[in-house]
Amino acid sequence: GALMTRIVSSELFKLRTTRTFYALVFSAVGIVLLITVAAALATDFTPDPGDFGDDPPRPEDLLGIGSFAQVFALIIGILAVTTEFRHGTITSSVLAVPDRVRLTLGKFGAGLVVGLLLGVVCVGVSTLLVVALLSARGVSTDFASGEVAYSILGGVLGVVLYTGLGVGVGAVVRNQVGAIVGSLVWLFVLESLLGIIPTVGDWVAEYGPGGAGSALGDASAERGSHTLDQLPAGLLLLGYCLVFLLAGIHLMRRRDISA
Repeated sequence: GALMTRIVSSELFKLRTTRTFYALVFSAVGIVLLITVAAALATDFTPDPGDFGDDPPRPEDLLGIGSFAQVFALIIGILAVTTEFRHGTITSSVLAVPDRVRLTLGKFGAGLVVGLLLGVVCVGVSTLLVVALLSARGVSTDFASGEVAYSILGGVLGVVLYTGLGVGVGAVVRNQVGAIVGSLVWLFVLESLLGIIPTVGDWVAEYGPGGAGSALGDASAERGSHTLDQLPAGLLLLGYCLVFLLAGIHLMRRRDISA
């Protein structure tokens, strides 16, 4: 109740008093909006079919651009835990909150709050900007019923869950560099490499955290054969969050934090 609220507030204060946090937030917003404007103004939606084969670009494809913020949210979540170990402040944090389960849950709650705010800004503004710019160009924005709303909702939820996932990863792999590099290598290298392996690649594209995050921010009715719908993608990503969170809580309780 009141104690958890104070812990979450304390963790939010720790996050917002670091320059790295603001650098990540402004980078996320800037990159998402830059990609949004460039894609909405430059993409040609009526090309020669021979240039793109059977998969020409569609206006609906731009609705998921805000999901690029997920990777920044993941790093913010990792930093919420690993920064304390890197700078040795975890000892004073545990002295202030001896219950390590509550402390970890407080960091998780703070991460979700930050993810929500970041998601609303990046995903909401990006999606609305896509609609406005395409309309200004005369490109049809007659999306399927509720597609824009579901895109915003799914995209924001994806950013929230990725922040929570980052907290769990940070609690499991408390080395800051290892946690960040390992997560980025998995998302941008290993998932791609595994994707070229027959059968295995299909499973990774559909059930990997990267695939689940992309599917959650995609409200399009036309999906690839190896992409989950939004609801199962969201539940799967939530499952990843809970697995890492529970593992992180277990390790936080057993580890010597001063080591």
